[in-house]
This record gives sequence, C-alpha cells and structure tokens, in this order.
Amino acid sequence: MALPKAHPSHTPMADPTTPVGESRWASPACLLLVISAALAAYHNSLSGPFVFDDIPAIVDNPSIRHLWPITRVMVPPLSTAGAAGRPIVNLSLAINHALGGTSVTGYHVVNLLLHVTVALVLFSLLLRTLRLPSLRGRFEGKARPLALAITLLWTVHPLLTESVTSVIQRNELIVGLFYLLTFYSVLRACASARKVLWYGSAIAACLLGMASKEVMATAPLMVLLYDRAFLSGSFKKALLQRWPLYLGLAATWVLLGLLIFFASDRNATVGFGHGVAWWAYALTQCQAIVRYLSLAVWPQGLVFDYGKDVITDFSTVWPQISFLLLLLGATAYATARQPKLGFVGCWFFGILAPSSSVIPLTTQTMAEHRMYLPLIAVVAVAAIGLFAKANKNAGLALVVFVAALLGWGTTRRNEVYRSAVGLWDDTVRKRPGNARAHNHLGNVLDRAGRRSEALASYDKAVQLRPDYAMAYYNKAECLLKMGQASAAVDLFDQALRIDPAYFKALRGKGDALVRAGRGDAAIALYQEALKLQPDDSDATRSLGIALLNAGRVSEAIERFEAVLRVDPRDARAHNNLGYAYSKVGRMEKAVEHLEAAVRLEPDSAEAHSNYAVALVRVGRLADAIAEYRQGIVLKPDDAVAYYSLGNAYGRTRDFLQAVAAYQGALKYRPEYPEAHNNLATVLRRLGRPEEARRHYDLALQYRPDYPQARRNLAALVASQDVPAIQEESR
Repeated sequence: MALPKAHPSHTPMADPTTPVGESRWASPACLLLVISAALAAYHNSLSGPFVFDDIPAIVDNPSIRHLWPITRVMVPPLSTAGAAGRPIVNLSLAINHALGGTSVTGYHVVNLLLHVTVALVLFSLLLRTLRLPSLRGRFEGKARPLALAITLLWTVHPLLTESVTSVIQRNELIVGLFYLLTFYSVLRACASARKVLWYGSAIAACLLGMASKEVMATAPLMVLLYDRAFLSGSFKKALLQRWPLYLGLAATWVLLGLLIFFASDRNATVGFGHGVAWWAYALTQCQAIVRYLSLAVWPQGLVFDYGKDVITDFSTVWPQISFLLLLLGATAYATARQPKLGFVGCWFFGILAPSSSVIPLTTQTMAEHRMYLPLIAVVAVAAIGLFAKANKNAGLALVVFVAALLGWGTTRRNEVYRSAVGLWDDTVRKRPGNARAHNHLGNVLDRAGRRSEALASYDKAVQLRPDYAMAYYNKAECLLKMGQASAAVDLFDQALRIDPAYFKALRGKGDALVRAGRGDAAIALYQEALKLQPDDSDATRSLGIALLNAGRVSEAIERFEAVLRVDPRDARAHNNLGYAYSKVGRMEKAVEHLEAAVRLEPDSAEAHSNYAVALVRVGRLADAIAEYRQGIVLKPDDAVAYYSLGNAYGRTRDFLQAVAAYQGALKYRPEYPEAHNNLATVLRRLGRPEEARRHYDLALQYRPDYPQARRNLAALVASQDVPAIQEESR
C-alpha cells in the first residue's frame, strides 16, 4: 500500500553532511587549513596600539571598567564611538577589560578568535549550501573544495585587515558572526526534525546581531531571498512554510529601532540634517563602492581613514555611477530570472545598503571595514568562475597559491598597524587632503614626545579645515604639556568659538587656567563642562582640585567622593580625597584613601609621598620613611620627597640618614632654603657648626626674609640650644 506523501513544510531535507565515499576527516582538515591560514596572516597583528575610535570606545570608556551592574555595560555612553548603541560589542569590551585591563594584546586575540570563528561558520554554511538539492547537480564533487576556496580567500584577504586588526571594528566581526549564524540555523532547520530549536537559534542570532551593529537590519530580508533562491523556490512558498520564522526575524527589528532611538542618531553622526546632503552622500558612495570592488580584486593602496569629505559634483563620478547602474541592473535581472546568481549580487549590495546608500554617516563617508561580509560575494564569484574553468585539483592548487599571496599582503598591511605613528603617517601620505588624518597624526606624535612635529600636523589640519575645533583643542593640549599655558588658553578659546558646547575644550581651558595661576576662573569652566557631561570623572576631579586650591575643602571632598561613586578604583580620586581629608585634620580617613591610592596605582610617586605625609602625622614614622623612599625610587629627582624624608629621619633622631636625605634634596634643588636650614640644624646636632653656619647663610641667601633661619643662625653664633627641625607639608 502506498504511503501518504508528507506535506513539504514538514519534510526535512537530507542532511548534507559527508557524502558516501568521502573521508570523515575531510571537513576537519579543511577547517584546520582555514585556522592555520588565518593565524599565519594575522600572527603579527597582536601588538598594534589602540588608535582612532579605540580611544573613546576602550581607553576612555567608563562603562567597560566593571561587569556589574550589567545595565551600565549594556548602555554605553554616546561618546564611545563604535560601541555606542551596540550593547553586545560593549559587553565584549568589558569582558576584555575584566581579563586584562587595557593591555592591547588581549583585545587583538579576541578579534582574531572572532574572525576565525566567522570563517569556520562561513565554511560550514557554504558547504551545506553547495550540497543542497537545488545546487547538487551543478557542484557535484566540487562542493567541499569550492567552499574551502571561498572561505580561504576571504579569510586572508587584505581588505579585511581593518576589520580584524583595528580593535573597535570587532563590531564587524561580531555582527558578521551573528549574520552567518542566522543563515546557518535556518539551513540546519530545513534538514532537521527539530525545526523549532533551529528556528529559535536563528531568531536569537538575529536578535544578538541587531544589538551588535545596524547592518544586521538587512538579515531578515536576506534570509527570505536565500530561502526563495535555494530552499523553497518562491517567496510564497518560503513565507507559507516558514512564516513563524519570518515573524520572529522581523520582530528583532524592534530591538534595533529602540537602540537607534536611544542612541540619538549615534550622537548626531548618522542620518539626515547633520550637515551632509543625502544626494552628496549618495554620489560619494558611488565612488566608494567602486573603490571597494577594485580593492577586492587588487588590494593595493589600502587606507585606514578616508576622512569626512563628500562629492558634490556629478561629473566627477559619472563613470562610477554608470558602472554601478549596470551592476544593479544585472542584479535585479538575475534576481528575477536567475535567483541563485541574483542572490550573490543582493548579498553584496544589500549588506552595504545601510552604510553605503543615501543615509549619511557623517564621520566616515568611506570605510574599508564595511566590506567584511560583502567581500564574500566577490570572492564567491571569482572562485566559482575559477572552478568552472579548471578541474578540482588544479583549481584548488591555484586557490592555495592566490591565498598565500593574499595572506602575505595581509601580513604586510598588519606591519603598518603595529605603530600608531606609522599608521597615521601612511594614511596622510595616501590621503594628504584628509584633515582628520593630520589631526590624529599630531595626536600620536604628541604621545610619542615629538611635540614640534605634532604642532606642525595640527597646523596642517586647520589649514585644510579652518573650522576644525578638535585640531585647535589638540594643539592647545600639546602646548599645555610644553608649559605654554597662556597660548593654550587662546587656542581653547578658538575651539570654543567654533563649538561653544565643546566639552573637552571647556575642561581643557580650565586646566590651562589652573596652570596659569587663575584657578578661581577655572572653577566656573569646570562647572559649565559638567553641565554637558555630569558623569565625567576627569572634569569632576579637576573641579575638586581647583576647589581644594581655593580653600573650599568641603566642596572638594564632595567632588572626589562623586568620582569614587562612579569608579571606586580611581586611584587619583583616592589620592586627592586623602589629601583633602588631611587638610581638615581627618587623618584616619586620609590614611585610608591614600593607602588605597598607593594600592591601586603603585607606580605613582605622588601617591607614595602624600601617603607618607599622612603617616607622619599619625606617628607611623617607619612606614612613612618606607613610602618616601619608594616615591624617590619612582621619581629620583623629587627634591621635596628627599626633604620630607630628611624631616622624617630627623624625628626618629637618625641624623646621619637625615643629612643624606637633605643633601639629596639640594642636589636636585640647590636653591632650596628650607632644606639648607634643616640640614644646618642636623649638622649642628652632629657637632659640625661650621658646616651648619654655611647652610644657614645659604638659606638666607636664597630667602632673605626667612625668620627661622635667621633665628637659628643667631642662636648658633650665640651658642644657644639647638633649634628644632622645621617641618614643611608637601
């Protein structure tokens, strides 16, 4: 008796695993080859410093410093660049920070592991796709080598270097992983009796992708196109058979919408009305997409940052527009007539659409990392064409050769990333009109101590863009480090004239005014800055220091405590708070916070010396001496630390050690009157009056109105009792 036919929606496909006659070790061997190729291509990518958007997203990102409360991690500040509005990316950075702080190697290791994982998922997805009934006849016997070829070429392609080696571009890696996992789960569901489990996995992967980067918005539509082309044969059948899946995938758009809404257009850098017309951005994308395609074919002249410029003249890009219209027309025709081939074009243009169409991304009008997933389509076309013209073994041999060349190119490109100065210098040479690149080159030159070169880079940036507030700000910060506080104030003012709400310029001007001895004026600036960013620890701490210097100690204490409520491990806040408590005589609290400062920042000479001062005041002289000595080890030319150490030894009546300490102070500051006075006093106690008299004379020479030195000298001349050692607070 004939069995009834099962409904197609309930009949699982044959699971396209290892066909009869193939070794069970074939796929593991392919995966091992892909892993080895990735490690070989990126072996020199693990030491590159944080650059560009890594700084706000990692170094200056307060939300990744603790894993709890999780709500703080999942809602990063808008100032965190590539992590803003992307909670899964920010969570990954927080885990990195918990494991290794800001040690850059750990972040690179995670990026490389993510890239390898994406490659492995890609291979599995391609292999299963090529073995589907709709493709099996065409790629019979070539499915595995073709899947390997596409994966291998994609994995080591130099065009992906920015996505893998630039740390914050892990958002491309993470969204790429969830994008492919969504497809993989749908494909597995078609060959499994446990469809609900795999459909749930697809929806979960899509949801996580939406929380990783906005490009995931295209995933539900791309899955439908894939279903129609390779699985169901028509949109109607796809929707009828898998409507719960598509309902779940579409529901993930709600999360993406909420993230975009609360990210406020990514801090006014995405969308319309932010200074870039949609049509100008579209013209720029015509040039960008053709540029991406050319780099996919010949990856020479890669650029880290293309800048913010847009094209406004149609005549300059009409060849690119014509070429893209031809490609789009071919894609539309193929989608209608040859859905499988059309899907390849839809994959390329569809994934690029959120960033490379008419919706302006004002901070980056071109970026190579956008090709992370779209490159799969280009490589697939090349590999399929190659295997169509050659037999399996010859095609695979040629692929391995080309992959070796591409991997070598990736390794060479990674060498550029190993130095921040080298990376930005390379960018400036390739894009000399990029003002932002000149500005960032100035930043890394400044950090390298090459400040005259940094100033020249900032000047070039403002020459290219006279309204470039950030370049004025950075030049001001550089001058401030060079001790030119007054000149820095003028440049901060220039930045604020361009952008009156420039938070960093307000804070920086406050710092410059403090250095220029105008601390009272700085207080108002810090308060204005904190109205813009109330939780900024640096501005809060700086306001506390200004208040402390102005004698408003109780207000200063409130500010330092506010910093510690946000970050209890802020060593500088503990140091400042401890010093403030010592000013009001609350020595128990002072010792507590200064001890915490030393524990959290053991390499801070200032923290050790301040802790020592507090220990002296509570009578713990032996501990104080140890802290002073540790501070001197960290900062050997600190004359005040030597002087204070001498005072501590004097109180313990270890006069020989006191003499050595005072002499250390005078070695680094010969005109130090208090050190001369106290050294003279100790020498007198040791029975060396002539030497004592010489140092009293020097104390009065450097400070004629020094009453204690004058009294001590008079007492020496009159052979009176030995005076006490003068104490001086640090």
